[in-house]
Amino acid sequence: MEIAPGIWTRAIEWSYGDYEEPLSVHVARPAETTVMIGGGDESIAPAVIAFAREHDIEAVVVEHAHVDHYGAVPRLRAELDVTVAAPTRDRSALSRASIDVDVSLRDGERQWGIEPIATPGHTPGNMAYRADDVLFAGDTVVGSDSAFAADDDWSGPLAVIDARFNDADTRTRESVRRLDGLSIETLLVSHGSHVHHDASEAIETLLADLDQ
Repeated sequence: MEIAPGIWTRAIEWSYGDYEEPLSVHVARPAETTVMIGGGDESIAPAVIAFAREHDIEAVVVEHAHVDHYGAVPRLRAELDVTVAAPTRDRSALSRASIDVDVSLRDGERQWGIEPIATPGHTPGNMAYRADDVLFAGDTVVGSDSAFAADDDWSGPLAVIDARFNDADTRTRESVRRLDGLSIETLLVSHGSHVHHDASEAIETLLADLDQ
């Protein structure tokens, strides 16, 4: 699905233990390089690779060091010879998982027209990524309809992920404030439903929920 000019997303059927919910990966072409945001899980590697081939991706951004975001990367590299980028603070964890990182991503330093935004807590190096008025949230936030959302009372379309999946849950919630004030129209998540319009307002609603 084309979300905006040069931005595509695909929800791929996926299961994790007792959870059965599509996992979304995205493709962006905000500059000359076509980039996949999210490396997917190994179990869905064929679908991830097919999506990558459709758009002739040249690089993949591993949003953070959890297997559903890097599991398909070895096959992507082997079949498409892509450049692999990931947050600097998650490189050691990715190395232990045998994921070689070519480009280290740092807060605020644009790469291929994409701005990384450090939102630690879910993992030490967790990030969200901005291309113009589109935010690729990774697991910084999830859809409030996601099975992975924390069991709070969410009054809008966004939630934080359940504490069991976070390295540091308090910091995860605090990091959402890094998204406050961003002028974004669309917010794409990995888990749950995307926010296609008025994404800045959806973030404000989530922050109000977290303040209660």
